[in-house]
Amino acid sequence: MVKVELVTAEVDPLMVSYVVIAARHDGGWLFVRHRRRGGYELPAGHPDPGEDTIEAAVRELTEETGASDFVMEPVTYYSVDGGSGKQYGRLFFAEVETLGIISDTAEIEGVKVFRRLPGELSLPEVMTVLFKAAQQLVAGE
Repeated sequence: MVKVELVTAEVDPLMVSYVVIAARHDGGWLFVRHRRRGGYELPAGHPDPGEDTIEAAVRELTEETGASDFVMEPVTYYSVDGGSGKQYGRLFFAEVETLGIISDTAEIEGVKVFRRLPGELSLPEVMTVLFKAAQQLVAGE
């Protein structure tokens, strides 16, 4: 069983293994179809060595969706425990104006706008918690 928790305290940036971007575009939410995992998920990835989480989030959103005109902000840190210890991530929110060409075609099959959480998710425990956190942010604005 996978346990996902939002973390209210600051997390050491060196402990962050993942960035996930909940991105809105054209009235809906952007989800990418992952080739290996076979389902839809929010754009995401790992920070490269020497890259901070903001730089990683910008890079991953651009590579996986082709986004070229967007505004992004950090939302929260989170933890994921699949039974072998916690790993930490950072959730971002983006408003995307323009989509272009996906450059990460080795990993991403395509991008699609959904009005709600898609049924065919990869990593459903993680994506559901993070999507709901992003929805609450948007509803509170």
